[in-house]
Amino acid sequence: MVATVLQEGRIRTLVLKNRIVRAATSETMASAEGLVSDRLVAFYEDLARGGAGLIITGHIYVDRRGQYTPFQTGIHDDACIAGLRRLVDAVHAQGGTIFAELAHAGSQGTVPGVTPVAPSVVANAIFGTEPDELTGDEIEQLVMMFRQGARRALAAGFDGIHLHGGNGYLISQFRSPLTNLRNDAWGGSAENRDRFFIRVYEAVRDEVGDDVPVTARIGMADVDPAGLPVEESVALVRELERRGLDAVEVTYNVMNTYRDNIRPYVGVGFGRALRDLAFGAIGRPYVEEAYYRPFAQAVKAGGASLPVILVGGVRSTAMMDELIVSGDTDFIAMARPFIREPDIARQIVEGRVGPVDCVSCNLCLMHEGRQSLRCWRKSWPDLLRHVRLHYGPGRG
Repeated sequence: MVATVLQEGRIRTLVLKNRIVRAATSETMASAEGLVSDRLVAFYEDLARGGAGLIITGHIYVDRRGQYTPFQTGIHDDACIAGLRRLVDAVHAQGGTIFAELAHAGSQGTVPGVTPVAPSVVANAIFGTEPDELTGDEIEQLVMMFRQGARRALAAGFDGIHLHGGNGYLISQFRSPLTNLRNDAWGGSAENRDRFFIRVYEAVRDEVGDDVPVTARIGMADVDPAGLPVEESVALVRELERRGLDAVEVTYNVMNTYRDNIRPYVGVGFGRALRDLAFGAIGRPYVEEAYYRPFAQAVKAGGASLPVILVGGVRSTAMMDELIVSGDTDFIAMARPFIREPDIARQIVEGRVGPVDCVSCNLCLMHEGRQSLRCWRKSWPDLLRHVRLHYGPGRG
């Protein structure tokens, strides 16, 4: 039934053992300086044993001002290389393949004492923070920071680079007419608003050469219909493919809330909600699986021929099979299911069918920047601890 998702996949010259991708997820496991910890190494070693064809790291910041939350992993300094190399070596020892996701949070940075930066002074739609506007020289410096991040990733032994160009982070903010109000070469027309992304890609490609895969998460449209239209993003995908981009992961661009991207209770009906004690799902409208499928279809229909990675609420082996058989996507990426079941890919390889255990309750992501990534529903002690931390007198 799921033979298609278990077929080998190819990204550039890299052959992957199956088409299941562990999508990027914040870990909150680095040191205060962004350095890799023993706990983070063990976390990725466990994922590698879990059998996914490709692991994409949580977003790694290339600039201190681009850090999203405390305890996020950094790649902003050569001091980061040794720990990242230890992480990569642990993944490779288990037969895994891993890409480093390079990112800058832009106005979504939430680190105390750090004023975020962005293309324009527009309050962030999610957090309400007001950023400083980047100067032209600072933008050029940021392009080089992405390049230096790629250099460090190669030095650490990563198998490829994944650029985070979605979900409201800095690259997204440059691309959106809602958050980029500039009237210089970096804003205004679609060509100018895409310039930062293209320059970052070109700098990274120049750094890593032609033999290393470079892929990207691309925000295809803003949540607000007055913002970035999908047609502009389809054109960008074609342009990046022309310049050598090896695969695209589709997602939202600028969002109004994180629930736009991590939708709760995907594929969970009344019966499943009762069985899994997912009481928050009871009474909610049913959320269909694969909610970014229209973006993948738009890329395919728009004439791009590079592989598409589809993330966003894929919760059953039947849907995995349908998505690849239909030709809408080439790879299936999941984030939250791997938090609940790090070995979900291996289970599917060994014959598991049906829904994954994750019910998209989003408890895991309510603790970003404070507690390490975990599924809080796997045990009663963790669930009770979640209630105490998030709702009790000691919350925060």
